[in-house]
Amino acid sequence: MANETAVENKKDNGPAFEWWMVSFFAIGAGFSAFVSLLIPPYVTEATGNAAEAGIVMAIISLAAVLGPVLGGFADKYRAHRLVLNGGLLGMVVAFVAYALSAGDTLVTALDAILMGTSIAAISAVAPVFIVGAGKPQALVAKQLTTFNLINPIGQVVGGVLLSAAATAGMSFEARFWISAAVILVVFLIVWPTSAKPAAKIQVAESGSGEGAAKSVGIKQILASTFGVYLLILILSSIGNNGINNQIANIFPNVYGVDSATTSGLISPAGLLNIVFYIVAGRWMARSGAMPDFTFGTVIRLLGALGLALLGLLTKNAPLVLVAVSMQLLYQSNAFIRFTQPVLGVRFSTLGPGGASGWVIGAAAIGSFIGSLLGGWLADAIGYNAINWMAAISVGIALLLLFFSLWPAERKKRAEEAAA
Repeated sequence: MANETAVENKKDNGPAFEWWMVSFFAIGAGFSAFVSLLIPPYVTEATGNAAEAGIVMAIISLAAVLGPVLGGFADKYRAHRLVLNGGLLGMVVAFVAYALSAGDTLVTALDAILMGTSIAAISAVAPVFIVGAGKPQALVAKQLTTFNLINPIGQVVGGVLLSAAATAGMSFEARFWISAAVILVVFLIVWPTSAKPAAKIQVAESGSGEGAAKSVGIKQILASTFGVYLLILILSSIGNNGINNQIANIFPNVYGVDSATTSGLISPAGLLNIVFYIVAGRWMARSGAMPDFTFGTVIRLLGALGLALLGLLTKNAPLVLVAVSMQLLYQSNAFIRFTQPVLGVRFSTLGPGGASGWVIGAAAIGSFIGSLLGGWLADAIGYNAINWMAAISVGIALLLLFFSLWPAERKKRAEEAAA
């Protein structure tokens, strides 16, 4: 029976790309480019207050904690297609509202909630079309690789469009209209092409009692192996986003690196991410998600710890070592984000949408805590304290991974081999 399982895992019964996957183009272009590059300067210019821009961005990020609610709704009512496409339409409406808001503070705040909720809907439900459809491990790995690569492609395209619009002297309002048009095109592609994949989720859930969505209380979730996994994600996200959100301040103040050099060091990270997403996908196809996830957590710790130790050299740290540590931190994302939804479904007794939603919510909570705690530490102690915060947080996550999650994984593998 174990041999049959191994053969099944190696089967490759589908294409690497399906058209509904361009929904993740909307995350790359819409969030990583349009939201990040348009909303902060727009709000700052309209209100004359940079703090308000920070509040708006925090609201957008914090809205991702609605992931469990949206994913659970999709599971309960078999509404994965509705939630996915509703998220895309929500982004379109949000960009249109920004174009029409004329800087009104109330509108921008309410719009931030709509934008964050829409992003959470797409992020929580889109991976379920792959990990929740009962596909063989090799096909899941192949499709997740393609799916994740679409995100940076969207980021590049979105950045190029905004750069061209800015060069042409277009107003913020015009750029918001361009953003809305791009996401609308994505919606028009995803709506008709997501029907059959959504039906496969329904078949996978209704065909197995194990895969069907179950009603589980929050206490049960937090006290389970899945709860430990969520805690690992929160701790890891605290470290990763604590540094990422302050990287432009950490490098000059800790290592004496100017902004131009910092940008030059960060730029290759996106291209390397594409390479390592491919590596992560091939590794998962052979060995499952846990080795990928573990490796990503290890190099995230090495990156954060390297930055913290180099920060003790008081701006005399070798630039090459700083760059290597930074890249270790950045490239951990390819292995961790790639496997997050897979392990969420694996360790949870919830439906795939609910599990994926909790994963997105945990990462959002970690990002929020890391941003707040990192800013406080920078003011109270200094910017290198953020690096130490990250090293300690990710270190605790790694201990939980080795001493709690891996024993649970070995137990599941033994049960699967005996089945």
